[in-house]
Amino acid sequence: MDNMLDHYQAVLRDLELRRSRCQKELGELEQTIAGIRKLLSTTASLFVSAPVAGVPAPSLEEDKKYAGMSVRWGVLKMMAEEAIEPLKTAQMALRLVNGGMSSSGKDFASNVSAVVSDMVNKRKELEPVGETSTYQLTDTGKLAWAAIKHSPRYLNRAVSATLQ
Repeated sequence: MDNMLDHYQAVLRDLELRRSRCQKELGELEQTIAGIRKLLSTTASLFVSAPVAGVPAPSLEEDKKYAGMSVRWGVLKMMAEEAIEPLKTAQMALRLVNGGMSSSGKDFASNVSAVVSDMVNKRKELEPVGETSTYQLTDTGKLAWAAIKHSPRYLNRAVSATLQ
């Protein structure tokens, strides 16, 4: 019977810890929502424009969709939401730069290649496709992007990138 009680106590401690983490995350989400609402209420008049018929307004301008992101986040977003086929690292680098990502490094394509290598070998977020030197997103990468795009840090980045 003691073994069963120990088990229930361990489960209870685990559930309380999980609840605490969820409450913390919920608090962060509430802060993000409040910040965005405040931003919208104080600056809404600056961004009001006449709608253009038949043209949907993008959430981020096409040329700034990767602005303010790390290379890893940019690659995850690109591969999860935009790529319709496996891509080479040079293609990824070009799309990131065209999407507003900047780098102070000498060779941005080499930087992207190093990040992709880490995403393949350590994080298991990308995988090579055959002998073509192209990469595709793994289930781990899809899960990582799903978590990132809902995080307060990403959402705050998205708001500040639109205001720049």
